[in-house]
Amino acid sequence: MQLTNARLILPDVIREGSLTLREGRIANVGRAHPKARGKERLDLKGGFLAPGFIDLHIHGAVGHDTMEATPEAFKAITDFHLRGGTTSLTLTTLTAPHADIMRTLEAIKPMHNRSLGGSRIIGVHVEGPYISPLRVGAQNPKYVRPPNNPSEWRQILRYGKLVTQMTIAPEEEGALALIKALKRNGTIASGGHTDANHEQLIPALKAGLNQATHTFNQMSTITKRGPYRWAGMIEFSLAQDEILCELICDGKHVPPIIMKMLFNAKGRDGVCLVSDATKGAGLPVGTEFELFGMTARSTQHTAELVDGSGLAGSTLTMIRSVKTAVEMGGQLLVDAVRMASLNPARQLRREKEFGSIESGKRADLVWFDEKFRVRGVWLDGEQRFLA
Repeated sequence: MQLTNARLILPDVIREGSLTLREGRIANVGRAHPKARGKERLDLKGGFLAPGFIDLHIHGAVGHDTMEATPEAFKAITDFHLRGGTTSLTLTTLTAPHADIMRTLEAIKPMHNRSLGGSRIIGVHVEGPYISPLRVGAQNPKYVRPPNNPSEWRQILRYGKLVTQMTIAPEEEGALALIKALKRNGTIASGGHTDANHEQLIPALKAGLNQATHTFNQMSTITKRGPYRWAGMIEFSLAQDEILCELICDGKHVPPIIMKMLFNAKGRDGVCLVSDATKGAGLPVGTEFELFGMTARSTQHTAELVDGSGLAGSTLTMIRSVKTAVEMGGQLLVDAVRMASLNPARQLRREKEFGSIESGKRADLVWFDEKFRVRGVWLDGEQRFLA
């Protein structure tokens, strides 16, 4: 298969060229194959061709949630997000009873690294229940608990590499032992829904903490104790090169001026765009939905709790995240795409497999135009969507 007349978004530059796909892989970058004809050749009409986006934090879409733990829900979620340019994603759980989290993991296990027709399911992001009761956000406080029962979280880690990451509050009792166990398991330890100060975060970093969940949302910031100031999770994440910062890039969860501060502090390699999309993604504005006991509704730009007390995930697609990073965050397109593809692939330690347009990698691709409208998506070289 030959994709011609494209603006290829490579790791460091955008250039005009063509792409040859063979047996699900990128076979050649930059040259048009003279023998490709008819159905073997697709003219992208000067549009952008980027590596497929990788979403490390996604709960749901079109009225469905990961916690439903059914193939029907997973298919609806992944079908919707594929059309937004996402070729791989980690389905994300909510703070819930242990039995419900285990049921969800068991339901996803047979689909690990598979596609049901939409985005590839590359793992599970366990968000909660080991978070701070002071920073619950749209999580149900009824089920929040400290990670001080190793027999409980060891059952989660028995799923091995299916559990790609876990969001925890590093200051909670038992958190350091859990962070060390996550590192041994090859699982990302992400600080989020946390009230930790820098003295609590230093040992967490040494133990293996290397990510910040939806940076700036539901995390501690600078405080004053007597005459002195203490850094929180926000400042710690900005200061430490080891920590990759998730960003919900809708312009509402984090206002543009603070987005720019994050980009300036972390650079193009230190930020990972995520959707944190919930059931409201793809639903009409004003539609109400449940998040494991919490009632929320979709709005024009995001999702919020019906009582107005906070945000409830987003209604983002990854293409809209990239668009917002460029138009409101002031980022170069090549860097915004990197934050949605290569950076998450590196964090998963799967950058040799996907995350950039390079020969030999999986042919996971998204074609979009100058208005950020997705025109086509390929997964392992197979066209899954064409507008």
